[in-house]
Amino acid sequence: MADRNDYVAALGKVFSDDAPANPKKSVKKARVGFAADVDVKEFEVENYGDVEADNVSYGGKSTKRLKVYDAKQRQSWYVDQKTYALLSKRNITRTDSEGGIIPIQDKTTDDKTFNEKYDLDLEELFDSKVSDKDAILWTDSNNEVVTRKGCGKTAWRNAYRRLVVHVMDPKNAIRFSRALQIQLDYLMAHEALLLNDIIVVLDKISDDPRNHTSKKKKKMDLNIALTKALLNVNVGRILVANSGTISYFFHPDTRVGKNRTFNFWSTTPLLTTLPPISWFIPSIFTFTPSENFIGSRAHATNSILRSVLGPGRFLTRLITGGREEFVVDDLKAIAQNLAAETTGFEAAMRAQFGNHAGRQKVNEFRIENRLPTDESAVRSFIGSPISTMVNNGVVHILRALANHWEGLNTIPFGNFAHQRMEQLNVNVILRFHIPFVLMTLANLRGWCSWDSMVLAPFITKLMNIRPGVNMNVANELLNELNTTIVDNVCGGIFSRIEPFQRWITQMRVANELIMTEKDKVVTIVSSVTSGIESGYKLAKTVDWVVPDDDVMVRSIIQHIKLDAVKKKLRNHNGERLIDEENGTLDANQAGSALQDMDQEEIGPAMKIAGGSISSIVSFVQKDLSKRQKTGMTDHLVKRAMNALRPRDKRFLIELVNKGHEEIRAAKLLSRRVGTLLKREMRRARLDARIKELSRGSVATEMIEDEWYIVDRTEDDGSTTELGSFQFRTRRSSTSDVLFINRSGKEDRFDANSHVFRKFIPIGEAIVRAQKAFMVIELDLLKRFAYAAYMEFSDLRDDLLKLQTVSGINCYALDEARLNGLVHIKSHSSTQISWKDLQPGHNYFIEVKPYKYELFEYAEGMDLDNRKRYFKTAPQNMIVVGGGPTGLLTTLHSLENCLRSGGTMKLYEARDAFEKAGGTYERAQVVRLDSRWVRMLRFHLGTLYEDVWIPATEETDSHLGNTLPTQGFIEITIKDMEAIMHLEVSKLWSRDLLEIYARSSANFDYKKNVMTKLGNALKEKDLVKRRVDPNGEPSEEFHTWEVVQLISHETLSAGDLTLGGTYNVYIRQQGLIAMRLVSIDLHGGLYALQNKELGITVKAPKTNLPTIYEHDPNAKSGAHSTFKTIVFQSTELNSQGKLTRYEVDFKTIANETHVMDVGQTNIAFALGKPATTKEHLTCCPYVSGSMCNCLSCLCVILFLKCVVLLFPLFHRSLMVYHAFKALRYQWECTTLVRHALVKV
Repeated sequence: MADRNDYVAALGKVFSDDAPANPKKSVKKARVGFAADVDVKEFEVENYGDVEADNVSYGGKSTKRLKVYDAKQRQSWYVDQKTYALLSKRNITRTDSEGGIIPIQDKTTDDKTFNEKYDLDLEELFDSKVSDKDAILWTDSNNEVVTRKGCGKTAWRNAYRRLVVHVMDPKNAIRFSRALQIQLDYLMAHEALLLNDIIVVLDKISDDPRNHTSKKKKKMDLNIALTKALLNVNVGRILVANSGTISYFFHPDTRVGKNRTFNFWSTTPLLTTLPPISWFIPSIFTFTPSENFIGSRAHATNSILRSVLGPGRFLTRLITGGREEFVVDDLKAIAQNLAAETTGFEAAMRAQFGNHAGRQKVNEFRIENRLPTDESAVRSFIGSPISTMVNNGVVHILRALANHWEGLNTIPFGNFAHQRMEQLNVNVILRFHIPFVLMTLANLRGWCSWDSMVLAPFITKLMNIRPGVNMNVANELLNELNTTIVDNVCGGIFSRIEPFQRWITQMRVANELIMTEKDKVVTIVSSVTSGIESGYKLAKTVDWVVPDDDVMVRSIIQHIKLDAVKKKLRNHNGERLIDEENGTLDANQAGSALQDMDQEEIGPAMKIAGGSISSIVSFVQKDLSKRQKTGMTDHLVKRAMNALRPRDKRFLIELVNKGHEEIRAAKLLSRRVGTLLKREMRRARLDARIKELSRGSVATEMIEDEWYIVDRTEDDGSTTELGSFQFRTRRSSTSDVLFINRSGKEDRFDANSHVFRKFIPIGEAIVRAQKAFMVIELDLLKRFAYAAYMEFSDLRDDLLKLQTVSGINCYALDEARLNGLVHIKSHSSTQISWKDLQPGHNYFIEVKPYKYELFEYAEGMDLDNRKRYFKTAPQNMIVVGGGPTGLLTTLHSLENCLRSGGTMKLYEARDAFEKAGGTYERAQVVRLDSRWVRMLRFHLGTLYEDVWIPATEETDSHLGNTLPTQGFIEITIKDMEAIMHLEVSKLWSRDLLEIYARSSANFDYKKNVMTKLGNALKEKDLVKRRVDPNGEPSEEFHTWEVVQLISHETLSAGDLTLGGTYNVYIRQQGLIAMRLVSIDLHGGLYALQNKELGITVKAPKTNLPTIYEHDPNAKSGAHSTFKTIVFQSTELNSQGKLTRYEVDFKTIANETHVMDVGQTNIAFALGKPATTKEHLTCCPYVSGSMCNCLSCLCVILFLKCVVLLFPLFHRSLMVYHAFKALRYQWECTTLVRHALVKV
């Protein structure tokens, strides 16, 4: 991360360049570390011999045995390969011939070694499988316009296309392309490709001002790209919305150079008085009214017409500029969390009350709602520079801009919220904003011949800035602006000159800083080049065209009517008779299966197929074949229907089955399912394409731990892919080949009936590129915008492709992301074998669970080879709180924890993970900045696209809202928690993290301890008790692990006594104390009652609820109470074993236990405590000057996340190694300053 030394060095260089008499001094810039430079040093794998037991056989066959060691139980034994594969997911590790632990090592978990291993394969892959086919030059998509109503649905699009092509020149092209590239992040992949095609053509036009390529060819390419893009509704909407950046009549330099002519046209009485000419001519030829030349006539005319024509009419909005009185009558109606200029509030106030009074109204609003005036003015300036300077005051805006740029250049952590309009981009400011600043200043000063002779050519230079490899052109123009332009254009007024020159100085400083940052971006991008090219070529070769809406609706209705029949088509063994993958049906057995169905079940199918069983079988067979050809399989239709709300899904099914598919509700819901089905079909095609590209050549020799695709050879000679597997060993005596599948289980395949192909990780390569896009945002966009790096010619193409690739989402990429984490967990990057220790080097030894000690290894040192040794201590982490901040912290920190050999634990007080997220009910709308956007987009994948990316022909996304120009997204908290909970559950199912629901934990940052009540203890918890390893009372604390919670046994009807009190579990209320009040001996009914709650339960003897012995201390929300709790010591007792003892759960239920978290990072993400006024608290009691902090802890939602960090180490050297192990490192003090500045 950049620090103040970079700013001082850059500022010194700027001032040294200003002194031409003195020689230039070489300024040594401080080297700033970033993620890609902090990779852990790799080490070679040593081949140890496997230990084989003598004469060990299973089932008459000799089985190879491995010696393993359990680090927690401190025991070792022999196991076979299959058992080892299952145990390797736990804490069991492989040992060498001397009993020492062998870490499982791999070199493909970092970008550098991944590229060295697979770059050649990926290049050959596309040469062989893609280049032979006709590469798609222009992206094709559905013609969505033909389905829309209205005679002018294509007419205006054709007129718009011709207009844009006609007026497009290099100046318009570069301005239009920069506006469009902002929108790429908020489109689906095929729509982003359509927009990308236009941007590429615009870049060719703007980069070739001298027409080395014929103008006709460039216009033709633009015409083709626009024609295809305008067929897509969402892309067409974006094109029209950003058309305001195009100069249709005159460019700013033309207006300045011909200022006399423009003045003549704007003052001709005939052109300025006769409507409708007077409505358009002034806006084309005149300059914006200023405070010196206020447009009072227009203000008075609009006020009169607003009253005469009446509010709420189209003609009123058209003539008065769309502003009416009722828009701002109610100040409370304005969005409280939006800046005034984003809602049109500022312009509406000026339209009603004039510039002076309107500005006062706006300032009152800002003060009342605590909106920062300067930041608001900066954002307003980016969108509309001239009106912002005129209406807010030129001097005020120049000062605000100078202060803003100086602040971002000086502050190490840059822009807190990554607000797009506040990020710096020197070339864009010079090219698009400085010309308007100069025009406004010249207008205020008064026009003269100097403007047309000097100012106009200089503005032309500004507008012709092209991307380059450095910022030399920008620096030269800034020097010319500072020396020859500023004084004259400001009219010698010091109050304007001083902030303008200060702003120029900060732009020059920014040029020096961005060159330092550029090297880091180049390093990141170059490390994932294979992923960028693979993803881009993948997207370009996928067929994005899907069937029309009418075809999809008919297919959906037909699926609903045939679904009941298809479910019943099973043989006597319960096996399905339908092979959906191949689109076939066993017609011989289908008829007998349908004979057993009720007429009500097959009624809807008979209506569309005919009145006989044979006709239904034939119709189903044709339906399957048709779906196989079109890609609208039953599986995809079900997935699309499941995306509906459950009530809407059931309603649609009921309507269709009853024959009401023609009513409006059924049409609406079926169209919605069709829209979702389009997205699912495109994802399925991406999945199929990735699967095809992942298949390499047939492997003649296989390498241990490498991945291969296994194909089964069928009787007819065809092959069926079984999936990707990791090779372990091949038997010399038989043809069996041992593999490990993705879940860690063992699979054996016969080499005679299977084919093994090399696996090419095309999905993993794309995921690495998508991660790089996130890393650039998190690490390098604190000061400069992403578009600022796209102004470098050697980066623009790659960054544009990377931005497009980041929007590719499918289930294959989701799986690749999970597989990557599994691979990282199973292969150590920090653990080292005890034999590989080098004398004179420092290492860590695991003395206890989550506790590590630093030592310097010396030759001949006596080592315990059964302990684990690390180059860097594993980074364990506990996240307390399963809200938005806690869930995102868990998602984003997981890879770093796994990479360092640590574990991730999530403590959630609610039962969300027991009830599948059902407890999420907070409906507040939250706004998330671009850092959240990037992290959610990468970690959630298809879930993010489902929620925040608008589907086909949809204006807004399904559950969220997007603000592309500001880089923000919005959503309700409950919806965001639900989708993040789903992703965390996926990781939990892969054994990548540990989740503890109903696990209330408290942290006292003053005492630096974490505590839990006894009734909240879970298995694997480590607690400190005053009991020694022998189980005897002790004055000192010792660490004990909770290994088992023994529940009370449930009671049967024979155990109940009339009048007795018991704990009864009821789904809605949990455990309730109830009394058995009656027993009906004839009917067998048992009546249980709780008079205080007014609840009575009557149940038959054979269906009683869950009943336990009465426990007054039982938790009301729990399913059962525990009888005893079993503790196990983590230290060996006097006999060399681990002691266990049981404790009555009642005796410790209300006791406070101190948790032994060892050297663990703790993120306490429970929001602001109700009893405190502090919004952010960090633990001040840290041993040493720095503490280890994961980058995701810097993500704070509403500044309510309380981040608490345990001190990891007691020596500065330990801290250095800890920082080296993690890729994203921040100083804790920076985090505190970062948050407090914004508070």
